[in-house]
Amino acid sequence: MVKIEFEGTVYDFDERSIRLKQAVKIEKHIGGTLGDWEDGLANASAPCLQALAWLIFHGGDATPIDDVDFELLPFAEAVLAGMTAEAEAGDAVDPTSAPSPPRAGTSASGAPRTGPGS
Repeated sequence: MVKIEFEGTVYDFDERSIRLKQAVKIEKHIGGTLGDWEDGLANASAPCLQALAWLIFHGGDATPIDDVDFELLPFAEAVLAGMTAEAEAGDAVDPTSAPSPPRAGTSASGAPRTGPGS
């Protein structure tokens, strides 16, 4: 989930919640796939950002995507900050989680076992 703080409001966005009809509208709007849309968000594509704004400001409702307007650069910066924070949180290792048990035939360090009883 990406948290986008824009103009004093924090918006939660979970791309897994996009409905089929919303996805079709986004693809028509940008002239590409949802994969292209995700790439466009990472590269601050104006039509891609407009589609994201449509989802978070209007809930992906009947409002035409083309009618969604906002200050582009501050919104792009907010999206980038949210995406970066999500990526960093995903990269963080939970220090309270237990290590995985070694695979059969390996030592606790993961190296192949050698010698008697291996």
